[in-house]
Amino acid sequence: MREKAQERIGHLYPKADGKTVIAWLWARTVQSPDPAWKGHVPLLKSGILRNKPGKPVVWVEPIVDRDTHTVSYKVREGGTPGKGTIGRGGGVCLATGASLGWDYLREQGQQGLIGEVCVGAVVEGSKGRDFVSPPALPDIPEPGWRPTGKLLGNISHRVPNYGMTEWGDLFTNRQLLALNAFSDVLAELPREIGVSLNGQNDDRIRLRDGGSRMTAYADALVTYLAFVIDKCADYWSSLCGWINSLEAVRSTFGIKSIAMIWEYAEVNPFSSSTGNWLGQIEWVAKSVARLPSSRVGEVRQRDAIARLRDIERSIVCTDPPYYDNIQYADISDFFYVWLRRNLSEVWPDECATLLTPKKEELVANSWRAGSKEAAKEHFESGMFEVMEQVAQNQHSDFPATLFYAFKQQEIKTGETTSTGWETFLQSLVDA
Repeated sequence: MREKAQERIGHLYPKADGKTVIAWLWARTVQSPDPAWKGHVPLLKSGILRNKPGKPVVWVEPIVDRDTHTVSYKVREGGTPGKGTIGRGGGVCLATGASLGWDYLREQGQQGLIGEVCVGAVVEGSKGRDFVSPPALPDIPEPGWRPTGKLLGNISHRVPNYGMTEWGDLFTNRQLLALNAFSDVLAELPREIGVSLNGQNDDRIRLRDGGSRMTAYADALVTYLAFVIDKCADYWSSLCGWINSLEAVRSTFGIKSIAMIWEYAEVNPFSSSTGNWLGQIEWVAKSVARLPSSRVGEVRQRDAIARLRDIERSIVCTDPPYYDNIQYADISDFFYVWLRRNLSEVWPDECATLLTPKKEELVANSWRAGSKEAAKEHFESGMFEVMEQVAQNQHSDFPATLFYAFKQQEIKTGETTSTGWETFLQSLVDA
């Protein structure tokens, strides 16, 4: 798959100074509000590319050309890095010192006026990673397909405020081309398997129908490799930060929501370093290798309460939702839009919906419920029903096991104040 994808899009990932690029480092830009400056200015949080004990600091120096109203970038080693141009209080125009308030930045984003500029690159050196000034970049065509669907709810963490309103907006065109290329190669895999095995012992029964020969084997490989493409999406979005202390890329979900970042790293799928295709293959392979395999298991996409009613004398071991701390279904959509693209033919029932189901999700989501009071009631009553079923159906010879990450968080609804932990415990005690 790597070789076939590289044949199609490898030219979009050229070397820099004769070395394989690990990641291109980008900064978002906006038009300066100061009429004295006609060009865009960068939003650099720090511009520091390496900050390790015992090594000289590596950083990006923006060079302002006041004659042409442009900014160029030079990677420096040693010395004193300059100050960033964006922080908690907003940004500042590098050229004139004009304030870039959050309202202005949001307005720029919603009008589609936020740009990006390459400020440097990380390359594979003879003794580890090297850093170079921005290399020449190829023209990137428009991708043939991009995931649709609106980013909704508090999972988006204000990203739509800056013009990223659909799932496809979270990726650069080159990232979308890469994900599409690997997805297209994946779609060709069953035919390749058929050719290599010459159709031996094939009953043409799909994996979903209980098959265990060549057709089912192909379905299984396509499923695992679709998980790899999902893992790649996590590392190939424009919301992946560069960790200067580790010299590595942070995935999209550094926190359990989709947060806006102003400097991002775009990895090279064909390198042998952080975020590359083969690295994601290894992650999934390790997970599969550690799955329990001594017995036949099954997975049901079904409400937990209904599932509990199906089984008498069940043994329950569960990690229930953490009130409003993580919006699981909203996060799932980031991955599901790619799974649906790649697995709709293999698993049509599971991929039938445009986005993941959310109505019955047992989390406190005030945005979806309409108010904090309604969200608390939804969580508390739903958790009571689940725990009531656990109490009735749990095998009497074994304890039910519940894992819960305690996080003291006040929830103010009307005149009362409680915590997510207290709400969960109350449901448990009542049941």
